[in-house]
Amino acid sequence: MPRFAVETTEPFDDDLGAAASWRLANVGPSSAARLLDAYDALVAVVGEFPLMAGGVEGAPYRWRALEGYVAVYSVDEAARRVTLMRLFHMSADWRARLLGSGAEG
Repeated sequence: MPRFAVETTEPFDDDLGAAASWRLANVGPSSAARLLDAYDALVAVVGEFPLMAGGVEGAPYRWRALEGYVAVYSVDEAARRVTLMRLFHMSADWRARLLGSGAEG
């Protein structure tokens, strides 16, 4: 059982769905499956070791690489909860987008 509960926001779910759909349509089912398998592994890792990831300077978030994407999340140590906030493509200026619009934007 993970030490921290892991939940997602609606924007994260939308981002992940769009990424998986794009891969399925443009690269193939094995690529989409790799992304979803990597997502499952990410959930397991952040549930056990949420603080062992890069911090986002200027924001209370952490990030981890996920198959060409960056998963941004927050950690509530008191509640023992990790919230996956957004999923950005690694080539995007994701830090500026995150800091400019907030994690939900």
